[in-house]
Amino acid sequence: MSNPDEQVAQFIATTGCDADQAAFLIEASHGNFEAAVQMYYDSHPAEPSYANAATGTAIPARPAAPAGRTAAAAGRQHRGFSIFSLPLKLLATGIGVMASVVQLTFSVAAFVGDRVLPISVMRAARGMMRSAIAATAEHPDAKTQARQFIEQFTAEYGDRRPNWVEESWREAATLAHRQFRFLFVYLHSPEHEDTDSYVSNVLCSSQVVDYVNQQFLCWGGDVRKPDAFNLSGRLNISTYPSVALLAFSGTRTKLVAAAQGKVRPQQLLAALQRAVDDQGMLLTAERLEQEEREMSRRLLAEQNAEYEASLAADRERDARRQEERRKADEEARQAALEEARARAEAEAAEQRRLQAIASIAARREQKGASLPPEPAAGTPGIATIRVRLPDGKNQQRRFEPSMTVQVLYDWVDSLEGFDSMHYSLVCAFPKKVFERSDAAETLEGAGLVPQGALFVQVHDDE
Repeated sequence: MSNPDEQVAQFIATTGCDADQAAFLIEASHGNFEAAVQMYYDSHPAEPSYANAATGTAIPARPAAPAGRTAAAAGRQHRGFSIFSLPLKLLATGIGVMASVVQLTFSVAAFVGDRVLPISVMRAARGMMRSAIAATAEHPDAKTQARQFIEQFTAEYGDRRPNWVEESWREAATLAHRQFRFLFVYLHSPEHEDTDSYVSNVLCSSQVVDYVNQQFLCWGGDVRKPDAFNLSGRLNISTYPSVALLAFSGTRTKLVAAAQGKVRPQQLLAALQRAVDDQGMLLTAERLEQEEREMSRRLLAEQNAEYEASLAADRERDARRQEERRKADEEARQAALEEARARAEAEAAEQRRLQAIASIAARREQKGASLPPEPAAGTPGIATIRVRLPDGKNQQRRFEPSMTVQVLYDWVDSLEGFDSMHYSLVCAFPKKVFERSDAAETLEGAGLVPQGALFVQVHDDE
């Protein structure tokens, strides 16, 4: 926020003071807005008070603490080194030394001032000095700030304490939200006159420690550090010591209850218990809503799983049916092919049979017409030939001795009832096979005069 008028307007909106006082405090803090706000609240103390939101108060946004900006700027300045940065480094070192001296001087002055000056004056003085020192200090990240606070708190007050979470307050709020618990916040102001007695007698009392550790997630921070400083501004803390209960996290973070100023343990416990009784329904509703969302998510996941399983079963069933149809179609196609092949073979065989019958009939007619006349019975020198057919029938005929074996084949070819195309004529004794290649041999030369007995050896398989 670089415009002074804008700073003044924002300061008035934040604190409710008048314009002159706002301009004075901003100028006194050298333009450091957060330091000016802290100075205002430290110079306007309030009586111990309790706040309990009926429906929860949303924590407003607040600009980042000045120390945070200083640390970020310092981080950027330390990224590189040049001859031009040397004077700045020397100046920063000098300022750090001066800050240490001022802080030591302030401690001495505070010791004396507490004994001679009014409490309100000392609070304002402490706030102004703390803001001036914070404006020049560099701070670690929020988690490291939390760890340092826990170490310092434990070293000073012992191990009987709330179980502080070693995180930033935002991360602690997120953790509490996830566990459906309130976040118990303690803002530690070491320079406040009531701090030590409050911590020892109230915050670290056994009944308070046991209760907050059992009921809440706990976070504490030093208001001199940016993380706790920012939270104190968001909560509009004007009095220390100060504790608060927060619900939810992020933009939904709500202030449920707050207790500012010095109180007794019983008063703090009563305030916290009232907040739990009155506002516990917030967490219950949140938990129920989360459980309902989780149940809806699980139900949806189960429904999706069942739907996916049903789809997978349908796909598997469809695939199985398609495979069965494919196999049936393939079997039908193969059967059709086999049937067609068998039919073609049968037709071809029938065609061959008919052709053979036709050929045999034509052969029989042709051979019968070409046979020479049969000699009369009793003709001297003739050959009487008897042939046994494959069906067991015997045929006999007379031939001139000068006729050839071919005439015997022609005679057998002309016989009715004999329909073999390939055969041989065989003499049983003496064993001799007359092939068609022997067709030119005469009957007399073949030893078939005056008679011969032959049988037909069929070779149709050839």
